[in-house]
Amino acid sequence: MGCGMSKPAAATDPWQRLAMLEEAKRASATAAASLPISSPLPKLTAADHKGIPLLAALDKQLVAALRSGAIKLLRAEFLRADGSEAVLPELLRRQELEQMEKERGIRIFLTPEEAVAALRSLSREVAGL
Repeated sequence: MGCGMSKPAAATDPWQRLAMLEEAKRASATAAASLPISSPLPKLTAADHKGIPLLAALDKQLVAALRSGAIKLLRAEFLRADGSEAVLPELLRRQELEQMEKERGIRIFLTPEEAVAALRSLSREVAGL
């Protein structure tokens, strides 16, 4: 018995929780996109450091590999999501992650466009192990 306001049952399946988190993130991003930005953060440019053009020249082959899908980048949100340790106790092979992504309808990898944008953002969004 309640007062008419009941909380939805918590998702016990880690994949269901991950899907719910992704849906909430999409809703947040949509809402945030509609808000006016009063003072955007300054963006780095190639002129901010003389090493940036040299490093960017090294990225040409990586950009081609990201665009073709030969290299895929994992979503940090997927790795940080609540329950991800239960679902993914160890890092799986790419083929297994791709199958998991398809079967469960979750987003594990960045799209090629997102991967290239992250690489070129100059905000250290891409890291390698």
